[in-house]
Amino acid sequence: MAENRKIGEAAARRFRLGSVHDRRRPGPRHPAQGLDWPLPALGAFKGADLFVTLGDMGEKAGLDTLARLAPVIGVRGRDDEDDPRTAAKLRVLEVAGSRIGCIFDPVEAGIALQADPPIGAGPEKVLQLFGVPLDVVLWASTHAPSMARIDGQLWLNPGSVTLPSKPATASFARLTVAAGAIESEIVSLSTP
Repeated sequence: MAENRKIGEAAARRFRLGSVHDRRRPGPRHPAQGLDWPLPALGAFKGADLFVTLGDMGEKAGLDTLARLAPVIGVRGRDDEDDPRTAAKLRVLEVAGSRIGCIFDPVEAGIALQADPPIGAGPEKVLQLFGVPLDVVLWASTHAPSMARIDGQLWLNPGSVTLPSKPATASFARLTVAAGAIESEIVSLSTP
């Protein structure tokens, strides 16, 4: 069962979420080779009310950097230091009347048949996994951004700011939620 968290007021106020995946700062065993958040990303992140991380964040120093801009919550991937902010394997966020499910790998979790492009395994699988109907499924694991409407839900993968899959560019996702209405976008960054 997913860990549920009510975020902010359920009223009609606008709430901006930044969703990110994969900011690893590992040692020589990983291709990131100690990358930190690029400055263009930190500038683009400003204005978020909350950051939702979707796994593979590496060292928790990356979470701490985001936390200087807005609170951080997320889910665990395959390469995360232990941190209570991202300890859950799946999570449901209730934001301004909308439910957002967060997971690292939807194929591994059994809610998708494939990830690129995403093909859902059916709404009953999503309900069974998360325990409540969702408006949005935030997921990661491919390092490539995607946005699709599957079985009436928005499925959104932010891509990766530091390790995008070829030919994808560095990216993150921005969601704005107000009174049950959801605006979403993939924000592409040009990084040196």
